[in-house]
Amino acid sequence: MKQIVNIFEDKKLECFIAEFSNASFKLDSGYELKSFKIAYKTFGELNNEKNNAILVCHALTGDQYVSGTNPITKKNGWWSRMVGPNKPIDTNKFFVICSNVLGGCAGTTGPKEINPETQMHYGRNFPSITIKDIIKGQNYLIESLLIKKLFAVIGGSMGAMQALQC
Repeated sequence: MKQIVNIFEDKKLECFIAEFSNASFKLDSGYELKSFKIAYKTFGELNNEKNNAILVCHALTGDQYVSGTNPITKKNGWWSRMVGPNKPIDTNKFFVICSNVLGGCAGTTGPKEINPETQMHYGRNFPSITIKDIIKGQNYLIESLLIKKLFAVIGGSMGAMQALQC
């Protein structure tokens, strides 16, 4: 059975959520997520050829709020100096995607989410994840956006580890 994806806007988190079901997302630990969510923000416009997409990967304490105002902290995005119109990652030219990593706490499936199998918070029972698992989750997102090839993948700290895995 093929995975199903439902993309919707989360007004409270001020981002999009890609909700995957029938996913059979097998983690490196052997645990299988049958359903999961990836929270993400986009900046700029995806061109007709879909060849101007840049994936920005965040550090361990980051989130999808790379630019603009973070609705949770009310602070500027963690890379607002780098991402935006006429900035080094120019959103006049590029379509920027930044997702909250698997295991994150800003809308993506992680310890604070409800385990659909038990109807309880995952908490400490959330499976161990690797950088490879995080990338695999991001790949589900990129494919759901019908993007075949990214222009670039960048990030600092744990985000750089993700970029190197791509």
